[in-house]
Parts: sequence; C-alpha cells; structure tokens
Amino acid sequence: MDNALIIQAESRHEVSKKLNKALRRSKKMPAIIYGGQEDALAIAITQEDMKRILKSEKKENTLLSIGREGSSVDAMLKEIQYDHLSDKIIHVDFVRVDTSRPVIVKVPIRMAGEAYGVKNEDGFLDFVNREARIQCLPAAIPKEIILDVTELHAGDSIKYGGLQLPEGIRCISDPNMVVCMVTGQFGEEEEAVVEEAPPA
Repeated sequence: MDNALIIQAESRHEVSKKLNKALRRSKKMPAIIYGGQEDALAIAITQEDMKRILKSEKKENTLLSIGREGSSVDAMLKEIQYDHLSDKIIHVDFVRVDTSRPVIVKVPIRMAGEAYGVKNEDGFLDFVNREARIQCLPAAIPKEIILDVTELHAGDSIKYGGLQLPEGIRCISDPNMVVCMVTGQFGEEEEAVVEEAPPA
C-alpha cells in the first residue's frame, strides 16, 4: 500500500524471557503478528520503528507494511504492553488486515468553533465522549473527526448519530449517546430568589 508506514522486522525463532531481555538491551522489542488465515508470527522490531508508529499522524490507527525475510504483511497495531514499573514498552501485538475489507477502530473527536450557547447564553460546553468507534477501509481511517459546535445553543447536544462523516466511514458507536452538549446555567437573579425564598 502506498500510504502504509513501512517497518522492518526480524523473525524470532525462539521465545523466552531471557531472549526478550536481550532484545531490549539491543534497542529492539519482541512483537507478534496474528490474525487472518495464517499462523501467528513472532518477530522483533526496533524501538525506533515503534516510535515512528506512535509519532505518525494516525498513531495507533496507522496502516503498516511489515517487511520480513523478503515478504511483507499488511497490519495494524493491536495492543501495546508496558512495564508495570515504568512507561517502557515491553511487547507489541500487531494484527493482519485485508486492505480491501473494513476494520473497526476508535478515532479521536476534536471540537471546532465556539458554541453559541457558551458565547451568548452563559452556557457550559460539556465534552462527554472524546472518541468514536468507526468502520471503514484501513486506508480511509481519518486522523480525527472534527465536530463543529458553533450552532449549539444552551440545551442542545450532538449525539453519535448526528456526526457528519466522510463517505465510506460509518460510526458504530451507540447513535443515542451524547458526544457533547451545552448545559444552561441559572442567572444571578433567579439564584437570589431561590436563596431568599422563606421556608414553607
């Protein structure tokens, strides 16, 4: 794939904690590729390639071409295991992908604009859910979903079912769940009346 990030891997013919520690000392890390109709492959990748993946535009959702012994595998990052005493990565799982078939991933949501209800109605914008589960082809995964909130008044909300997505991308999060909303606030006069009202 032209838009895939290319990384190189080495096969691991033996697997043990001792060998894994030796890999990390040589600035490599153990990993595995699984999924599809083929057997799982134990590999090693460089720490530098792992940094390239995490610093790429789509980060965990980056489409990868993993080269190994004269062949390549289309894959995506599935899971990262960290050392429980530090933030160091100790193992990585990749999953094979068929670039002609849709995948399901989580994509961050970014709000754009200033809500009318915040600017003019003393409301407060509550960003309830900051990512969405979507289904699309691996090459079409967006970096983020931009959500325009400028037209939101106090009391208005945007739900997953109301997200505007590019053609070929489908949101599979619960359509009735709220992504963001503008909550109203009591005015000072109304609060004063409530506080000063005599007890019944």
